[in-house]
Amino acid sequence: MIETVVAYKQLPPEITDQLRQIFQWLLWGVEVGLIMRLAWVGGRAGWEYFRPPPGPPAAPAEVMRVLLSWVFATVAWPIAASLLMDLAF
Repeated sequence: MIETVVAYKQLPPEITDQLRQIFQWLLWGVEVGLIMRLAWVGGRAGWEYFRPPPGPPAAPAEVMRVLLSWVFATVAWPIAASLLMDLAF
């Protein structure tokens, strides 16, 4: 039977705390941007309700894109943190 030993060092807590803080700020920035985009799409949907465009409305697809981006951003943060810092969130 072959045993595989992975030799690695864990990063010191001073570095991991700083990386965690950076990831949290980045996630907050992305979420604020997505909230602003969702408000913009909602306003646009209201505008299109009273003044319909000549083609199909783009607002429902944009809402889904924003929500899917939000899910991906929320899921990517713990994965990236665990890969970079070897932490289990």
